[in-house]
Amino acid sequence: MDSNRLPLYLALAQTLRQEIDAKQYKIGAHLPPEDQLVVKYGVSRHTVRQALQELKNEGLITSKAGIGTIVSSQSDAAQFFSGIKTISDLLQFVDATQMHIIFQEEIIANAELSSQLHCPIGQAWSSIKILRKIPKTKLPLCFLQVFIWPEHADIFANRKVLNRPIYSLLEQKKGLRIVEVQQEITAANLSIEMALALDAQEGQAAMRITRFYYDSRGSVVEIGIGHYPSGRYAQRTKFKAQIKK
Repeated sequence: MDSNRLPLYLALAQTLRQEIDAKQYKIGAHLPPEDQLVVKYGVSRHTVRQALQELKNEGLITSKAGIGTIVSSQSDAAQFFSGIKTISDLLQFVDATQMHIIFQEEIIANAELSSQLHCPIGQAWSSIKILRKIPKTKLPLCFLQVFIWPEHADIFANRKVLNRPIYSLLEQKKGLRIVEVQQEITAANLSIEMALALDAQEGQAAMRITRFYYDSRGSVVEIGIGHYPSGRYAQRTKFKAQIKK
């Protein structure tokens, strides 16, 4: 298991996912019991249960009392992640993915971009186009366009793949402190550029997630616009009603 970057239960989930994709466990087959997984991977029962829960959330396995844990599909289905509500959640999401830089340039905001970024027309930005991928998964998860101040663009020097959040690079390299993230989620369609990069269809429905990162002075220092094609990504969040006694 690659546990250097991922929390242990996510590393175990990733390993089991890869074994399922490699058909070591075929659809309809049983996974080993929890106690066998504990011994095989040298982890706690709690870690095994968390990893299995991740795979259940993704729809890869099902469990029934008296029957055991059965493989129900492979991971070409949409990837499920817990709802991102805090910076800590965002960090965990980034830890489970990789960002592959495909193009970087300096641009000036026109009327359309100024509306998207909530910035003045004529504002200069460094634009970085990125494919977000889940390791060992065939199709990219997301086409991400990031905007940062041009004077900060050198944080990407000699970097082709990122395994950590861009905001953390800004904090480390530029001494910034990100204190707030605002998120907008809307429906969108893939442009031809996005579709070609994602191996998808032009005009395909997508979820667009825009995040604005604010420093301690209240200034926007990073904006990310991610397009997730339909069928590849979903967020799952649980809400419980408060019962009055």
